[in-house]
Amino acid sequence: MDKTDKNYTAAIVGGGPAGMMAALFLADAKIKNVLLFERNERLGKKLSATGNGQGNISNENMGAHRYFSSDTEKVAQVLSAFGKEDLVRFLTSLGGFFVSDGEGRIYPSSRQAASVTDILRFALAERGVTVKTGEFVKKLVRKGDLFCLETDKDSYAARYALIAAGGKASPHFGADGNGYVLAQGFGHSVTALSPALVQLKTERESIRGLKGIRMDCGVRLLRRGEEMYACRGDVIFTDYGVSGNAVFKISSYASEGDVLSLDLLPECGEAALARLLKDKAARWSHLAADELLRCIVNSAAARSLMRSLGVRADEKCGALSGRAGEIAARVKNFCLRVTGSMGFENAQVTRGGVPLSETDEYLMSKREKGLFFAGEILDVDGECGGYNLQWAFSSGVRCARRIAELWNEDR
Repeated sequence: MDKTDKNYTAAIVGGGPAGMMAALFLADAKIKNVLLFERNERLGKKLSATGNGQGNISNENMGAHRYFSSDTEKVAQVLSAFGKEDLVRFLTSLGGFFVSDGEGRIYPSSRQAASVTDILRFALAERGVTVKTGEFVKKLVRKGDLFCLETDKDSYAARYALIAAGGKASPHFGADGNGYVLAQGFGHSVTALSPALVQLKTERESIRGLKGIRMDCGVRLLRRGEEMYACRGDVIFTDYGVSGNAVFKISSYASEGDVLSLDLLPECGEAALARLLKDKAARWSHLAADELLRCIVNSAAARSLMRSLGVRADEKCGALSGRAGEIAARVKNFCLRVTGSMGFENAQVTRGGVPLSETDEYLMSKREKGLFFAGEILDVDGECGGYNLQWAFSSGVRCARRIAELWNEDR
């Protein structure tokens, strides 16, 4: 570093929810000279798109059991120190108003994710946090008592450093995994990375003609016949496979070769459906076979289902009376083999990252005192429904509070 260096108390790499929250809490703790880097031209670019642009910030059903991590106990500690009530209270103090829906998802009443980014951005300016947008941190090293940062434009130094640069999901928002490179420079490892909360690719013949159809389904993920996860929600059929909130939830558990079992009529039991179909086949025996499921399941889905059972287009309902149980079973268990996912380009979050075991209870590196990690860069990812944003906010606060404590101790 040379005489052009700029010295700060804390430098934060990443202007997403974790980084912005950490900067705000440092400022509120009276920490001067806080520096926040964001490689994009504006803060919170990914945050502004979350929840389909509606800003699902958290969930009423919050808990560590909603997360995947090598250390859910540490996740629980972080969430208990700054949970959903704390988050809503803080964002409300910045001028927002938040409501929850029937599934517990918490949104700004504006239903605009960008408005959450805006109130955070206004608060950063009000508190005097130095923000460097359009500036990419290429290098982070320790020299003496300071962390030295080199960007594509300048060089800086800080007493404490926080890496909150996200993972590899949604690279169009600037996520390319650079934070992992910075962490590895200090001897940290990175677990295997994979896309999560992502659309799934499946075998295509069974869903031919279903593109664009949305259905409320019960969904089970099966691996060698064993149920790995189950949920209920929207399934959207595509030309490559399936999407929708139920698919996003289950994608965190899915691997190539697994089977998705779709219950196309979760409101009705299999036996009751079989009786209904048998009676209908007898009463309307002269109608085409495709009509048997008319007004019971989506018509296009009914055609695909009948096709999967080998029912010919020229058959009549009356010929299917003896197959009512078989058809009902297929409605309740319409199976698709998983062939992959739509990758990091379409994923909402990254599975894996810097292991929590390499940080202390405050998310400070065990290898380099004063170096912290927050958000998606850690090996923590949550279910669909606001859990990942809550983790980002909570972990950012956790780091900021500890940095403030260390600063006061060292003064």
